[in-house]
Amino acid sequence: MISSDLWPLTWEALQALTRHYGPAIDRAAEQVGIPYGEWYGWLMAAKIFEPDPVSAARLHVRAAYANPALQEERLGKGVRLGLLSHVGGGDYYLTNLGHAAVRQLIAAAYAAMTPLHPLPPAELERLLALLRRLVEASLAAAEPPGKWCLRVARHYDPDGRAGPMPQVDQYLSDLAAYRDDAHLAAWQPLGVSGQAWETLTHLWVGDITTLDELCVRLSPRRGYSREDYADALAELVARDWIAEQAGGYRLTDAGTTVRDQAEETTNRFFFAPWAALTEAEAGELRSLLTQLRAGLLAAGE
Repeated sequence: MISSDLWPLTWEALQALTRHYGPAIDRAAEQVGIPYGEWYGWLMAAKIFEPDPVSAARLHVRAAYANPALQEERLGKGVRLGLLSHVGGGDYYLTNLGHAAVRQLIAAAYAAMTPLHPLPPAELERLLALLRRLVEASLAAAEPPGKWCLRVARHYDPDGRAGPMPQVDQYLSDLAAYRDDAHLAAWQPLGVSGQAWETLTHLWVGDITTLDELCVRLSPRRGYSREDYADALAELVARDWIAEQAGGYRLTDAGTTVRDQAEETTNRFFFAPWAALTEAEAGELRSLLTQLRAGLLAAGE
């Protein structure tokens, strides 16, 4: 049985790597006029979706907690910057300028990753081999979950041409995408809205208890209004998943059960393909990811 601690470790390793190249991409994006933090949301997505167009509807598949109107607004911003062309029906494609901007951002990311040597070469190659097997097993896994997020993420695989660290980033990002596939498959059949589900999750984690906290934390990123989140809370109360308490909200027993079950289902879906690894290989992967994370964190000090 694969231990579920491997996912947090995988995610932490990806975040440690992202901290090395994220600022470089932010600087490159600023040079072409993209607001801070938006480069991935629509510019890189437009490249990754090719040959299909990017649209608010397609972005909403994975960004299920964000307001599609916010996605449409950002795509319109891409048109005004000359990076996207609107071809009708809510669909957009990269312009020549947009393709050049994508190349600039990717070059910045690869340049930031090239000097990184968090593992000896042989161990890094072994890590890549194990991660590759997991990605391939996830692509071949039975449904549910579907694999829309994973298949889209695979569109921009550098295939080792940019060196080992960009390939590590790709495989870790692929697994993060499949984790999203697994979680979407766990909660969307419940028929709850994305903003309500994210609200339930924050109450489940315990880092938000009031409407004010919810709006401060989520509205700027998700594009939903205070009224939208009040409606989300009302939706959860109507389902008896949460209840009002001392000016805030708490999960009911039913809500806790629903959220616990969704997490268990997510783990079951996500880790099913990991049967491609033996217990010994899973232990080896744990050790390599631990070393990778430590090496990346040490390189950032």
